[in-house]
Amino acid sequence: MQLFASSIKLLWSLHLVLSVFNLQQQQRTITGKVTDEQGLPLPGVNIMVKGTSIGTITDMDGNYSLSVPASAVTLVFLFVGMETQEVAIGNQSTINGNYLAI
Repeated sequence: MQLFASSIKLLWSLHLVLSVFNLQQQQRTITGKVTDEQGLPLPGVNIMVKGTSIGTITDMDGNYSLSVPASAVTLVFLFVGMETQEVAIGNQSTINGNYLAI
């Protein structure tokens, strides 16, 4: 009976470790830089995974980093006074944005 209980504990521990590993693999990081039509960095641009509440904003140098689910398809770039852009993620890990004034 004690061997059975030890086996169950070992299997449960293995299950937890594999579950955490699987969750980590289901995320990936997208990075990039957002600039205006003159190539100047744009701070404060909102970058969202389309259809979710997952997002971030660019830093003072226009850079961003965003952890997205592996199932994410499109990033949406939003900035006041600029055209909204939707960009397909595909297998890219770096996506840069170039904005045009409205």
